[in-house]
Amino acid sequence: MNPQDRREKILKLLHDNYGKLTLKELSRHFNISQSALYKDLDILQKQRYIKKIYGGIELIDINMQQHNYYRSLQVNVKQKTAIAKEAVKLVSSNETIFIDGSSTTFYLCEELKKQNYKNITVITNSIFIPHEFILQENFNVICTGGMLNKEIGVYCGDLWESVLINNFHANKFFFSTYGISADIGVLDSFVPGETSMKKIFSKNASKNICLADSNKFMIKGAINWISFENIDVLISDNLMDGNILNVLKTKKIQLVLANLK
Repeated sequence: MNPQDRREKILKLLHDNYGKLTLKELSRHFNISQSALYKDLDILQKQRYIKKIYGGIELIDINMQQHNYYRSLQVNVKQKTAIAKEAVKLVSSNETIFIDGSSTTFYLCEELKKQNYKNITVITNSIFIPHEFILQENFNVICTGGMLNKEIGVYCGDLWESVLINNFHANKFFFSTYGISADIGVLDSFVPGETSMKKIFSKNASKNICLADSNKFMIKGAINWISFENIDVLISDNLMDGNILNVLKTKKIQLVLANLK
């Protein structure tokens, strides 16, 4: 049985057993090493199909899996994880960071939790990211509030933007995007209120850091809310097209390429 078929069987077993299985029960179904089984579980967890619990695994709520955000988490997982590992190197203890509500920054949060930071404050417009830090003692979380955009899972709204612009500042802003033009800059879809919240984050941060896998350079969005002149660091992966890479090297921007092994 190949690994993909095995992972699909794991999910079927979970569905047949009310969404929960112990590791002992799983081992009885597969004649493979423990390390191979754990690798499958790590992949399923990164793809947001399961979560690990004491002594076993549990299905993530099926309704949550159907949300656009969770579907995005299952796309280009390897690239997003590699980019997050590079991004986390730019964070230090006692910093305040803005994080937008993208799937790529979700993987950044996964990496942040693995570090030995002290006193990090996260400010985000995402409804999903705060859940990642509930049990993390060294992280303080501030949610922007406002009108909830249910489709993408972020808060928007003029009232909260005025509160943010006058009261909140951060050392760094980590964000992703729908697409990127090597000539124009970041291009997002038209979502009322969402890009204006990002503009405030970028204006009130000392450093703007864009996280975008190489596939983003093949996608064109509608709104250019930040130019390359206002991006300090761009973190992508080493699968980027050579022509695009040459154009980016002419920009006044620090370019970091995560190595995909």
